[in-house]
Amino acid sequence: MVFEKKYKGVLFDFDGVVIDSMHQHYDAWSKAFAEKNITFTKESFFQLEGQGLSTIARMLGEPYGLKEKELLDIIEAKARHYYSFEKIQFYDSFFELIDFLKNKHIPMAVVTGGNRDRVSNVIENYFKDYFSAIVTIDDVKNGKPYPEPFTKGAEKLLLNPADCIVIENAPLGIKAGKAAGCFVIAVKTTLTEKYLNQANLILENFQDVKIQLQKLI
Repeated sequence: MVFEKKYKGVLFDFDGVVIDSMHQHYDAWSKAFAEKNITFTKESFFQLEGQGLSTIARMLGEPYGLKEKELLDIIEAKARHYYSFEKIQFYDSFFELIDFLKNKHIPMAVVTGGNRDRVSNVIENYFKDYFSAIVTIDDVKNGKPYPEPFTKGAEKLLLNPADCIVIENAPLGIKAGKAAGCFVIAVKTTLTEKYLNQANLILENFQDVKIQLQKLI
């Protein structure tokens, strides 16, 4: 595939892209909701990725009639479970990819539905020399699937969204990136191709992402 346009910046989702964490999040949410005798599949949970904690809790709990106090209890339990077994893990070839971008002087940002404290801590400990900006759910009025997170990410890199590539793994993030006017690459780290078909490209892994970015920047 030949691309005529050259892009100037890359906006990365966090969970499921920068770190391999979505299965841990699923386990934590599952344990929290199990306390209310509620179960759900990984596939249904992964489709909600990109939104803040309160939105995810509401979307999973409201069909069962859970009220706000119960949802707040679940969010607290989710955090307790997550941090009890949190392990920072990375995908094969991800550091190779961001080293390539760094060496090409391509500015990078993280754009996530995660909260700032957790995300900033990981970035500070593992990616301090890579990302020029972070946009979290705490920084926007309207999170994914709205375009605001990615337009703000581009702005922080002093770029137009149309000059940025988004790397995502979830349908709501893909929708947000497209709405912002970015070129969106989906990676199949959590969901199959049928959930990612709004992306400009759908790739298997980060080695494939690097190969395509060599053509796009």
